[in-house]
Amino acid sequence: MSRVFILINNTGIGGSERRMGRLFALMVGADPEAMLIINAGLWEKLVAAGVVTNREGRVWRLPEPWGRLADGLGLRQGALSFGLRKLDYVFFSLVLLVRYGVAARRLFHVVLGGAYVALPLLLLRPDHRAVISVTNRSLAELVGVSWALPLYRFALLKCACVDALTEGVREDLLQRGIAGEKIAVPSGSAIDAEQYQPSPAKEPRVVFIGRLIEDKNPVLFLEALPAILRAVPAARFFLLGDGPLRPQVEQALDRLRLRRFVELGFRADLAPVLGKARVFVSLQRQDNYPSQSLLEAMACGAVPVATDVGLTWKLVDETTGIRVKPDPGPIAEAVISLLQDSQRCDRLGRAARQRVVEQHSDERYRAYLNSLYARVEA
Repeated sequence: MSRVFILINNTGIGGSERRMGRLFALMVGADPEAMLIINAGLWEKLVAAGVVTNREGRVWRLPEPWGRLADGLGLRQGALSFGLRKLDYVFFSLVLLVRYGVAARRLFHVVLGGAYVALPLLLLRPDHRAVISVTNRSLAELVGVSWALPLYRFALLKCACVDALTEGVREDLLQRGIAGEKIAVPSGSAIDAEQYQPSPAKEPRVVFIGRLIEDKNPVLFLEALPAILRAVPAARFFLLGDGPLRPQVEQALDRLRLRRFVELGFRADLAPVLGKARVFVSLQRQDNYPSQSLLEAMACGAVPVATDVGLTWKLVDETTGIRVKPDPGPIAEAVISLLQDSQRCDRLGRAARQRVVEQHSDERYRAYLNSLYARVEA
């Protein structure tokens, strides 16, 4: 059965997009009958981030006419921008119906907005098989808008298999009525250990990467920085990402007088920053496992300081980093202890990279996905 990978998201790029975009491109490269379908804007972002090369074959980049209209009107955020960009999803659905509505039976692996886009086709052609990946332990947060949640859940009910990134994701899906026998959970995630490597020359950099939303705690990160600066004046900080909390982050920078010490904004290619970093801070409220940014940082030998929540312990323990309470004091103390002890930092950084390489390799994750496909195709 030929395979079609569908990765759609026209609102940004995060860990799920980087991980699945690279994996899908690799799997299409290994299978001459496979196809990757992706919206053109997301593909461009993946190219800019160094995730893909733009030389991959059998990649169908879907144009985004309504998104271009929103950009032309200067609409970056707000209800009108959101509505126009989601009209592209309707267009994508129609394209899939035309392309595969009367085609031979196929297996579709869909991620993020691909669940909406593929749903009409799967309803028209129930003989097609589908795997849907869910990467957020809260389906409501993944979907983002309440009216779309029942639609996403309906897509999950109609697919053949659900790939839940963690046991936490699985528990949320079970509570939403998704049958347990339909849900599969991998033993880890996937990381490009060739792209993300330690720099020979580390610097006293402390890095935070994530969408600026409440769950990521970006303001909490900033509140820990004055104490770190007093103890380690040479430290420099990176808060990389964008999102609805940007105004609160800007206010905190001014309130705490941190403007000249913190680089704020979005970077497409994170490897150069992470490669030189000593410490990576991950302060998610529910779970830091398996945050793609955290995996990339650990692969670069940056020692993680992470909130002690969920399954974070599977990545961060006393041999690889420090788990802390979500409080500025303990966060600052952990970072200071690392920056003031380069030998400890080096030791933990090496162990962090080793853990990621051993437990979250491309090969291991692709073997898991291929086992799902074999089960669905049987």
